[in-house]
Amino acid sequence: MNTESLLEELGLTKTEARIYLCLLEQSPLAAGTIADLTGTSRSSVYLILRSLVDKGLVDAGAGYSSRFQPAAPDVAFGGLLERGREEQRERERHVESALPDLMRRFETSAGGDGELVEILRTPKLVGDRFDRLHASSQQSIDIVVRRPVQLGGSNQPELDALSRGVRARAVYDHGLMRHPSVADHIGAWIEAGEEARVFHGDLPMKFAVFDGHTVLMPLFAPGVGGVVALIVRSRELCGALSLLFDTLWTASMPIDPDMFRLHHDHQPVTADGSHAH
Repeated sequence: MNTESLLEELGLTKTEARIYLCLLEQSPLAAGTIADLTGTSRSSVYLILRSLVDKGLVDAGAGYSSRFQPAAPDVAFGGLLERGREEQRERERHVESALPDLMRRFETSAGGDGELVEILRTPKLVGDRFDRLHASSQQSIDIVVRRPVQLGGSNQPELDALSRGVRARAVYDHGLMRHPSVADHIGAWIEAGEEARVFHGDLPMKFAVFDGHTVLMPLFAPGVGGVVALIVRSRELCGALSLLFDTLWTASMPIDPDMFRLHHDHQPVTADGSHAH
């Protein structure tokens, strides 16, 4: 990639890049001379030069007939990158400010005339929607975790939710306690704020309830290939599953992360997939 193309990647227009390179090679120059050397119309060259001045890439003398010269590239582009970073931070602040209202509108629509039931048929789609439900949660996440485990990694969406003050509780099947997808991460999850318990029995089903109004429920049936999961937006269903969760929670034992690390022998347990959540 040539230098002019690289400058365009940094946000300059093709004409701005051409004029800036011209000034690097010979300067200072009057606007009319710049227009002639770069093939730019005289009617637009002042606007382009003003844009380069505003970006901090070009210095201009005083007066109508002033001449232009480039700023030192290391200083100029350092400032340009920092302004870009500040603009990005400002956009992030705007998104954070707008997101609660946007999610309220989205949830209101989804819980009213929107689609009440979604069927997810691929692991990637299930994982994407699972992450999005974490990202939109405002109050609580309750998860029952049993085999087959599905995703991998550190479960960053839950950590982000915990950092926002969302309460997350998880009931784990005892058979997953030595599975690396749980064993390698559960200490960090608990340290971040997850309330975790282990159920010493057969968990009846696997599901996650978000904010008491949306449930994600994987379905496993003989003869059905691949992954099938449902997202249901129903406070009635979530209420029933929350009662089931509370019953399982009461019957489960709290997990001591320190004791877990002491007794974990890192022996793998075979399961479909690699992550509990």
